[in-house]
Amino acid sequence: MQIFWIVGESSSDAHAARLIQAIGRIKSGWRHQGMAGSAMREAGCKPIADISEASLMGLTEVIGHLPRMIRLRNRFFEKIASDRPDLVILMDFPDFNLALLKLIRKRLGSSIKVLYYISPQIWAWRRRRAKTMARLLDALAVIFPFEVDFFAKYGLETVFFGHPLVGEIGASASIEKLREEFSIREGQEAIALLPGSRLQEIRRHLPLLLQTVRQIRKKHPEIVALVTKVPTIRSEIYENYICNYPAGLGDRDQYSSIKLIDNRTSDILAVSRIGIIKSGTSTVEAALIGTPFCVMYRTSPLTYMLARLLVKGVRHIAMVNVLAGETIVPEFIQDDANVAQLAEAVEKLWEGEDRERVKAGLKRVREKLGEPHSSERLAEWLVRRFGEKNEG
Repeated sequence: MQIFWIVGESSSDAHAARLIQAIGRIKSGWRHQGMAGSAMREAGCKPIADISEASLMGLTEVIGHLPRMIRLRNRFFEKIASDRPDLVILMDFPDFNLALLKLIRKRLGSSIKVLYYISPQIWAWRRRRAKTMARLLDALAVIFPFEVDFFAKYGLETVFFGHPLVGEIGASASIEKLREEFSIREGQEAIALLPGSRLQEIRRHLPLLLQTVRQIRKKHPEIVALVTKVPTIRSEIYENYICNYPAGLGDRDQYSSIKLIDNRTSDILAVSRIGIIKSGTSTVEAALIGTPFCVMYRTSPLTYMLARLLVKGVRHIAMVNVLAGETIVPEFIQDDANVAQLAEAVEKLWEGEDRERVKAGLKRVREKLGEPHSSERLAEWLVRRFGEKNEG
């Protein structure tokens, strides 16, 4: 059996890799190819394109790349039409994936089975897409429990087996060993900076986060900032910003107080007292680890204006707040994401009642995300739902 994957995010690359591995433990000989990242390649997926080719964000940012994205979509369709895979799995990347899905149905009819794994957040905006998904998809696998009821209203077969990060997230070593590895000296405290996984996000968020740390260190000079680096972004991009926004205070080792850590998000969060995190998957990761944090997000003014018009019925951008139905962690969007407000939020979460309130709220959220080994349960369902008929 052959599965064709379309994955457009670094975080989903890891989720897809877990599912590929889980499928392999049940069925040997199944083949995987498509748009893949490094984790998927290591899991055995043959890359037709790399997820870096889809590294776009925001409505206005995408417009300038439409011709390239259309060519990429057509390239995938031609490959699907020629290879006729038994199953296409779409992950995140909604504008691209839904356009490809429509093309598949228009040209190939229902001969190709299509599963969407990790739903677009259409419950927050562009809800009319739910009808399109129900009409064109064979099934949907979601990672948040409330999404099952949302899509059930549209008659779309929707399954939830838990969040794939539950049971997978944790420090790779003791806190003492991590402090030693990251050169965090006695008396120093770490703060995690997670600016995002796409180039545009790094450009918009990292300078702000570094300036915020500089402000915080006026009161807490013992702070060491740990910046998470994603594999798809070159180190020089981060390093240029770090050199332009040193830690301040005139200390001898001002640059060494900002450390770039390659692809170690869980360890960074585990060893840090607090985090400042771009809205996205990393907020769930922080919740699972239990590190208090605040959420921020900036995009282009036009994208923000359009998003405000389109988003309906959702008061939060941080998934932990959406799941809780209340504000667990503070959020700062667009102009509110500034040095003064972020530094004040960090100070409030440093110790005291606010910190304990956030930690208790994160614990409640963790309990809603299901039990460990969700990828194994999803793989078992997928094999029954799509594999047994094709093999039998």
